[in-house]
Amino acid sequence: MLTEAERVRAKRQTRLRIDYSGYRYKITGHTTTTMADFVLPLTKDLLKYHTRWNERSLRPYTDELFDLWAENGIDGLLDTQLQGPTLTRFGIIPDDRKSADRIVGLLPTYKAIFNRSDVQVYRADGHVYIDVPWQTDQVFLGDILLDDEYERLHGYGPEIPVAIGMDIYRQSYFADLAQMPHLLVAGQGRTAFLHGVIISLLLSHAPEDIEVYLCGQRRSEFDKYNRIPYCQVSSDPNDQIILLEDLNAEVDRRYAAMYESRCRTIYDFNRRAGKMKHLIIIIEEYANLVAINKRAAASNLTRLAEMAAACGIHLITASEKSVYFRPVRDSFPSRVCLRTDTVADSYVMIDRKGAEKLGKKGMLFYLDGSSATPYLLQSGSVSAKEIRAVVSAIMDNYADPSSKDTGPTLWDKLFSR
Repeated sequence: MLTEAERVRAKRQTRLRIDYSGYRYKITGHTTTTMADFVLPLTKDLLKYHTRWNERSLRPYTDELFDLWAENGIDGLLDTQLQGPTLTRFGIIPDDRKSADRIVGLLPTYKAIFNRSDVQVYRADGHVYIDVPWQTDQVFLGDILLDDEYERLHGYGPEIPVAIGMDIYRQSYFADLAQMPHLLVAGQGRTAFLHGVIISLLLSHAPEDIEVYLCGQRRSEFDKYNRIPYCQVSSDPNDQIILLEDLNAEVDRRYAAMYESRCRTIYDFNRRAGKMKHLIIIIEEYANLVAINKRAAASNLTRLAEMAAACGIHLITASEKSVYFRPVRDSFPSRVCLRTDTVADSYVMIDRKGAEKLGKKGMLFYLDGSSATPYLLQSGSVSAKEIRAVVSAIMDNYADPSSKDTGPTLWDKLFSR
């Protein structure tokens, strides 16, 4: 006779049905004959990108800076004039400490020269930097995804690249979920950032490799992706809590399968024993889960962050308020911090102040998990029209994209009760 606890455990362990011996993708209403026929859409055909970056002349501003420093007896060398997409940086090497202090003390004058209130002055690497966040050029997601690094990472290999942003040198940054393997996102503008993450996933991997579960605050936010058979959307926090519980059960199932096959990771298993797909879970507002069941949300999220990497389950968890991440932040060394409301929120995400002063147009700090110093980046923007174009291009791989799926969805399988 089974006890109640044993019945609950047995029920949980049978929620997910995955055939580890092999895999052939087929869903009623959306079918392809074989995954070899699946064609990944081309980024340059679907997303907007710059063919030529705008260059603002900096000569009038440098002349004013030189006059200002001469009037105040400042000696040094202006060795950096960088015109980034949305940030212009001047770097000065002062001759002595007194000159450095005077350069920093002239911040109000810099704000008048550039006619901006958000100019920042700080010291680093023997320089005094002046950062002017001009909206000179918007960074498009296409600019980031057309980078050679994304072309190298994307495809059918073990890497799972997601777009993070572009720095002042116009270098693109990507997070490889296969290496990270999880990500925390906090601050204003997180939803726009997550759209870039989702598009970079959909353009880099076929359905035989990944399944994507989107947990939105509002169903309409991610509803555009619901047409894709291997991309499912939910806006119910109760279902999202159950999802985390089921994923923990799936972790146990996958580890048992790898143990029986004498494999250490999902990559060993896929080479030697069968086929496991990467499950990627994106939670738009973690605060909703905390409101339903704070203890269950934190414990499930922490266990997944610590255990799920080797078996191919990856979490991207976001919230506008970083305070909700305090119990779990130590399990997520890789983090993205957009503009925060307070200095305390900035400390939670990047262990320093500064995020509260970021601009609102996608500027962010990125901790990659290996360096204690965050990168200052600009995330790529993607429009609703571009999202629809990507979804339509993916659906062209299916026999009848307009037909409605009458079979069980991925979400139904995961939540089979």
